[in-house]
Amino acid sequence: METYSDNWNACLLFRNKQLTKQLKNYQEASVLADCPASLLLAMSQLLRLHQHPSYGIIRDETEWQNLFTIIDWFYGNCLSKELSDYYLSPQELKLCYLVRARLCNKTIAILFNITPQSVLKAKQRIKNKLSLSATDSLDRYIQQI
Repeated sequence: METYSDNWNACLLFRNKQLTKQLKNYQEASVLADCPASLLLAMSQLLRLHQHPSYGIIRDETEWQNLFTIIDWFYGNCLSKELSDYYLSPQELKLCYLVRARLCNKTIAILFNITPQSVLKAKQRIKNKLSLSATDSLDRYIQQI
């Protein structure tokens, strides 16, 4: 009798785990269902940037703002508020957001249609504005804000 009870409990526990996982997936999907189409587009753009970057994925300032929102959602905090005291240019803020999304220099260069060396120079200018030392990593700093 004890073996039957143990098997029954194991079956119930397994089924409970399955249902819990399905509920979590449903909750995640329902959050996306309430999401405006513009933010869904921004999510797809971020995914494309990670998988197949190309120049022109993000076409206008509205799309940039939506991408900023998505990156803030996924990576925490509002980066633009955290950096507002440093008077970064719009292009520098875009670069910071792309760094926050953990995109490599080559991907950022493709997106901006510049060389990876130009990305490094831009990062150095941002480091100077943020008063980071030469040994500090801009990428690490941006990702930890």
